[in-house]
Amino acid sequence: MARRKGTPEPTSEEPEDKDEKKEAKAEDAKPEAEKPSPDEVATQPINVKPDPKDLPAIVPPPPKTEPWPDATPAPMKPVEAANADTAEEPPAPRRATETLAMPIGDVGKPPEMPRTSAPPPLALGEVENPTHMPGPKEVPAGNPDDPAPAPGLVPPGDSRSLRRGDEFALIYRVGTCVVIRTGTVGTRGQWRVVEYPTYAFASNSYAKECSRLVSEGFSDYRE
Repeated sequence: MARRKGTPEPTSEEPEDKDEKKEAKAEDAKPEAEKPSPDEVATQPINVKPDPKDLPAIVPPPPKTEPWPDATPAPMKPVEAANADTAEEPPAPRRATETLAMPIGDVGKPPEMPRTSAPPPLALGEVENPTHMPGPKEVPAGNPDDPAPAPGLVPPGDSRSLRRGDEFALIYRVGTCVVIRTGTVGTRGQWRVVEYPTYAFASNSYAKECSRLVSEGFSDYRE
């Protein structure tokens, strides 16, 4: 067959060159295809750590039939006493003690106030020596006009014996009580007892009563 001038001669190497070029283009195109686009990157899932609640429960393995040697020590055998055959000594007897019973009576009761008796009647015009000063519950009863000696001198303290002409006034304090005796010399006179809640009230009332009597013209009795 005649060949035209200017036409290249066919060679067996052209197919191989074409295959090599295709492979080179394919290799160059692979990196471009592997790179994801920005849209694909935005839609890709984000790796997040799972919630512990979503994790399956851990089931422990079944316990072993034999305990660990260090967990449960072996029980120890009881130790027998050296003198087990000998009888135990009885305990020493307790000493006999006497239990005293509490006395039956008025426990805590204050002592009774001293009781006094009225002095024997004296002749008219005489005075008591010492002056009779009974307690609040021992004031003698009777008629104010009954004959009786007038009060004389009194001991120091909350007590005063006052006079104004032929009249007398005896005032003193016993605890929380104020006792007053007033009348005419030679008669029993009038007794009056006033009890107060506290010692302070009684002392204050005693001082006020003395001031009132002095303001009315009474003065201390003197022999």
